[in-house]
Amino acid sequence: MMIQTNSAVLHVTDQGDGPRTLVFLHYWGGSGRTWTEVASALAGRYRCLSPDLPGWGRSGPSRYGYRVAHLATAVGEMITALALDDVVLVGHSMGGKVAQYLAGQRPAWLSALVLVAPSPALPMTVPESGRLAMQSAYDTPASVERTLDQVLTATALEGAMRERAIADCLAGQPDARAAWPAVAMLEDITATTRRIDVPTLVVAGECDLVDPAAVLADRLVPFLPEPEVHELPAVGHLLPLEAPTEVAGHIERWLDARRVAV
Repeated sequence: MMIQTNSAVLHVTDQGDGPRTLVFLHYWGGSGRTWTEVASALAGRYRCLSPDLPGWGRSGPSRYGYRVAHLATAVGEMITALALDDVVLVGHSMGGKVAQYLAGQRPAWLSALVLVAPSPALPMTVPESGRLAMQSAYDTPASVERTLDQVLTATALEGAMRERAIADCLAGQPDARAAWPAVAMLEDITATTRRIDVPTLVVAGECDLVDPAAVLADRLVPFLPEPEVHELPAVGHLLPLEAPTEVAGHIERWLDARRVAV
């Protein structure tokens, strides 16, 4: 479905049904399709919404920009437009930083937060040469494949899932693709992240080269309200694609164990 917000026209995949809604936010290079397998595993118990963030997938461009606050505002407007009142935000990588920022606004509809290999609250420590390389990482199918195989994953993506990941990276609009390495990944949102007041789960990948568990322990976890942290063995940064069954299982078990409620 398409949702008109003040920030952008958002394409949103809607699966499942239930009194609680999980809203999945994707990584830089992804789309709502990044969460297909995770959302499908959870749709029997929850309504699962997976938006393409502004400038990605089938969503329109942002009317305001692609800083973390701009993307968070678009997601908040989508949730308001759908009149949701019991939401768990689930954010991966860039989407994890967006989820932190939105959760830090303490919206009345938010009941819990799940961060999957999230970008930390503090600026990412990527050298200038690395950030310049990121600017061209999604220029061609060959450059996307190199980025997937050498940076983003520890286990090979194959078949339709690989083709989907490549297509999503290539579909990003130029401004959206450029904004993350140039600006948004360098933003310090610790003041906002410190305001999060809902139960929080952090899931990291043992072999993540982008946001490794040690970096999250130093540059994110101290700013969260007593988060529960899990590390998945032998997987890299793209947990929703490399280990969707495990990610879905951790989310489901954690929500059940905490009996998280509004």
